Amino acid sequence: MLLCQAVRGQTIPNPSFEANTFTVNPGYISSNTAITGWTGTPANRVGLNPASGSPFADNGTIPNGNNVAFIQNNPDDPGTPSTLSTTIAGLTVGTTYKVTLRMNARNGNTPNLKVYIDGVGVMQPGVDGLSTAAVTGTKSYWYVAFEFSATNPSQTLALVNDATGDQTVLVDDLKIAPSSGRWTVSSWTSDGDSGVDSAYLYSHAYRFGGSANTTINGVTFTSVVGGNPAVAGKFSTAYLVNVFLDDVNNLTGGGDGSAVLANAFIYGGPGGNVPADSYQTIALEGLTPGGICHDRLLSGF
Repeated sequence: MLLCQAVRGQTIPNPSFEANTFTVNPGYISSNTAITGWTGTPANRVGLNPASGSPFADNGTIPNGNNVAFIQNNPDDPGTPSTLSTTIAGLTVGTTYKVTLRMNARNGNTPNLKVYIDGVGVMQPGVDGLSTAAVTGTKSYWYVAFEFSATNPSQTLALVNDATGDQTVLVDDLKIAPSSGRWTVSSWTSDGDSGVDSAYLYSHAYRFGGSANTTINGVTFTSVVGGNPAVAGKFSTAYLVNVFLDDVNNLTGGGDGSAVLANAFIYGGPGGNVPADSYQTIALEGLTPGGICHDRLLSGF
């Protein structure tokens, strides 16, 4: 007889917060119970809605099930952000995972949602994540995604709200799966380590936002100005209506082409918020069927 242990996949416990029913308004952990599988701190600022009503989850339809978790920042102690954390288990060390969730805000609030894996930031507003403007006002729940590479079989996921003032973020419907590998992230400091090489044919080399072309290692990047840029037969974009110009970056030392490329970029946010069930997109056109594409989006900080 051969006994095989079942392969255990990666798991986020209680991912849609359906394991509990809170009854004491407004839904704080301190007045009800702990959230199964999660730790919320401080207990009088984190909880579940609905709880005899939805004083926090008053914006958009709950994405999955009956409950959403809320993370209200701590106006009594601005130096101590409010946190909802759990342990992701069943990870394979070295594997890159993609986590998705749905988020919103209490009507009219502008919270910050920051995400940490074992204390390391993987998504922060204004850096590499969702801007606070994305949850302002009355909107449906947004899709949020981030990736991380597992360094241990179990790692701590922390959702943090450190906004100033009385601001509440709502989260629901967390999912995790190995990344498809279609997107990778790498840093570069100059033209020399940008990965751009004139020995290869670049069919789609463009600079978004800026008004002047730039050249990196003999490859010219053609400027396409304005929000939602498009070039017929090459690419189109959606919900990337804003342009940021003259960003100060640290790309120096191997020519200035990289620095020029990275000093302007396009983004969503104010004036171009994405409706529910839609996405910010860059759609490539004019590709060769059966060919192999190595696509790189360069962005500097």
